[in-house]
Amino acid sequence: MNPTLQQIHARIGRRSIAAAAVLLLVLLAAVATPQLLGARVAAALDTVGAADAKLLWLAGVGFAVSVAAAAGSWRCAIGLCGGRISVPDACARYGAGSLVNTFVPARAGDVVRIGLFSRVFPDRTRLWTAGGAFAALGAARALVLGALVVAGALAGVVPLWPLLVVLGLVGTAVAVALRARDRQAEGRVSHLLDAFRALGRQPSGAVRLTAWLALSTVGRLAAATAIGAALGIDRPLAAAVVIVPALDVAGLIPLTPGNVGVTSGAIAMTLQAHGMSFTNGLAAGIAFHAVETAVGLMLGMASLVWLAPYPSPGARRVALLAGAASWALALAGAFSATVLYQFV
Repeated sequence: MNPTLQQIHARIGRRSIAAAAVLLLVLLAAVATPQLLGARVAAALDTVGAADAKLLWLAGVGFAVSVAAAAGSWRCAIGLCGGRISVPDACARYGAGSLVNTFVPARAGDVVRIGLFSRVFPDRTRLWTAGGAFAALGAARALVLGALVVAGALAGVVPLWPLLVVLGLVGTAVAVALRARDRQAEGRVSHLLDAFRALGRQPSGAVRLTAWLALSTVGRLAAATAIGAALGIDRPLAAAVVIVPALDVAGLIPLTPGNVGVTSGAIAMTLQAHGMSFTNGLAAGIAFHAVETAVGLMLGMASLVWLAPYPSPGARRVALLAGAASWALALAGAFSATVLYQFV
């Protein structure tokens, strides 16, 4: 079996795979018969069908930038711990996790990412080190979320109270980094603080890490804004500022593969609370999830092609070129079918 597939199988287990298969069958049945989900869902799907396809493609670009920047943040965190990894490898390992998250609930993709990125370290404590890097990424992401909350509060579209939670998380992370910076790792568990130890010794690393995650958030904001504009939502940027923090909260409880249903529902209820009709909010949620999932699938499949073992460098080059050609052909075909046909 492909070592990457073995790693994924080992991290998520057979039961999770079986549960994901059952859930996906249910979801496919629901998509095939939307009338079973009620008139509101059918109306929301009609709204999505009338959306501006060009803006939806622009949203896809935003999601791709978000994923690439998130992979860059992982590369930065691993580098702080002494690991060395190329940009394409970082993107591929992150993308494999995104592919798993699309099909398996409980954010199993994050576990896969920890396992894949840990392979750059040679010692037996590598999983602890990679797990600590994941925790450091969470703290930096909280800081970016706090900045977004402040911006939303200044615009009058987001309450300021979530900032208290963010400040608590960031303050805890800073305290841990300052306490750990003068201590050497002793034992396996202590390697969980490797990333915080590095951040305490190199504050500039925190700036780089936060910058990568800020770029990832900007990409997601741009995607949400484009989707709002495609659906004719008033003030799409303000809606995006509301949506992105709501999705971060909803993502804490990933009950379904790719958080399907939860994402759409969270967006619909959030926008409804700000005066939008539930149907339009649900349409925005469905479009957001569909485009994000499509980008995750494309990048995830490309990641597997990149990470797969090959008998020789020549065979690898041929496989990568063939995969890139197929990927480009699929994108060109989809773009032609959704945008260019209007001009023919």
